[in-house]
Amino acid sequence: MKDINQGDIENNFPLTARKGEKKPIMVGDQVLGGKEVMIIAGPCTLESKSQIMEIAKAAKDGGANCLRGGVFKPLTFPYGEPLAQPDRDSNEPGRDRKEVLPLNEILQTAEKRLGYMKEAGEKYGLPVVSEILYASTVPMLEKYVDMFQVGYRHMFNMDLIEAVAATNKPVLLKRHYGESLRSLLGACEHYKARGNDNIALCERGITVPHTHLTNSRSILDIQAIPALNHFAPTVPVVCDPSHATFNRDFVPAMTKASVAAGADAVIFEIHPTPETAWTDPLNALDFKTYEKLMEEIRAIQDIVRS
Repeated sequence: MKDINQGDIENNFPLTARKGEKKPIMVGDQVLGGKEVMIIAGPCTLESKSQIMEIAKAAKDGGANCLRGGVFKPLTFPYGEPLAQPDRDSNEPGRDRKEVLPLNEILQTAEKRLGYMKEAGEKYGLPVVSEILYASTVPMLEKYVDMFQVGYRHMFNMDLIEAVAATNKPVLLKRHYGESLRSLLGACEHYKARGNDNIALCERGITVPHTHLTNSRSILDIQAIPALNHFAPTVPVVCDPSHATFNRDFVPAMTKASVAAGADAVIFEIHPTPETAWTDPLNALDFKTYEKLMEEIRAIQDIVRS
């Protein structure tokens, strides 16, 4: 992979690399890229209305700024799609985990659960962040989310870039674990060149020969945070320690390290009973751990962002 050079800065991503002060973006009524570190917390997957209400309350009580929650889940394998399951608090029977739902059923269930999340966000005063998977669903998601999350698998999905950039709604753009910062800045430039300047860049781990854990595919590139602040000084930087570590015992330390390294926001997963989560049960934090971590984040913030 090529390193970033002066030619890139001048010719390949001049909008992303422009000099100046950090350009805060608004996520609902919350500021990303301001003096305070934004905390985006919530479940990996929405499981029911009662679940997202419980999590939203805990997120707000702990001091989070935004509510995250996944509806569309681009899983590595086609089986076990959460949208194929009835709501956790429903009495409906579950489906065979190897059944692949038709897209129209996926969209119907997704919109229902997006409605749950919007209701929870409004009740507890938390703007909503959720991943978009299909360009055709932009009009639907626009009604429910305050920020689009573009996952690492879709960093260079041109259909999504065209559709999402046209909304001018804030975008949380995640770096693919096999891509360089040069490529991430190039993807960001695609959005900016199409007129959407409300982009935040997210580091969520990179592939290396070993990761300390047999079930983890990446490790956190903590150096990416100051590097992004250097090469894209006006663009807010976000870190995702949940997916970078894939281990709840490591999430607090990497969250604090991210804040100390200069991240403008951190996005991580919380769940009332992490071990029972439909997806990513290994990295979600329980509420008690989350509350303690929030106290530590604010203490570090007071030192490094004063």
